[in-house]
Amino acid sequence: MKLTTTLLAAAMTMAAYVNADMIQVNNPTVGTVWTAGVSNFVGWTGNCASMGPAATNVTVILNTGPSEAVRYVATLGTLDCSASSTRTDLTVPLSVSSGTYSIVVRTAPELSYTNMFTINNPSMPAPAGDGSSGSGTGSTVPPATTAPGGTESNPAAPASGATRQTYQAVLAVGLGAVAMAGIQML
Repeated sequence: MKLTTTLLAAAMTMAAYVNADMIQVNNPTVGTVWTAGVSNFVGWTGNCASMGPAATNVTVILNTGPSEAVRYVATLGTLDCSASSTRTDLTVPLSVSSGTYSIVVRTAPELSYTNMFTINNPSMPAPAGDGSSGSGTGSTVPPATTAPGGTESNPAAPASGATRQTYQAVLAVGLGAVAMAGIQML
């Protein structure tokens, strides 16, 4: 009986960790067009309250480039995902050229990403070429930052919705193993 209780407690802890601190960004998304120099909004569902006080000041980063070569462009500001707030207004700097970008919200332990979207800057058209990504002030190395908890984190990591699904799959397998172990112990 003690083993079953221990396994159940471990499964509950694992479930809490998997669901903690990740928001689902729903704006901007594919087809969204933001204009540099004016207020645009980031929208999301969920919250990151378990980040504690850090949840009231979560960094929002603008990136460009394909997933295998993402480049940091600018820090757009911060958002508060600690409670029921689900939107914040941010302004893209006028130094960012027209092109295709994505946003990373630095939630912990997992970062939250947007899909690629378009930024229009009439004073800085897209660079010559295929026009698929802007240049802004991009570099391959984002500013040195430390995620809550003191671990280094790369805010320019490839945007992917796979992280949440991976955790959900691991959780399902883990909970299934815990349930089977509990049944066998009876």
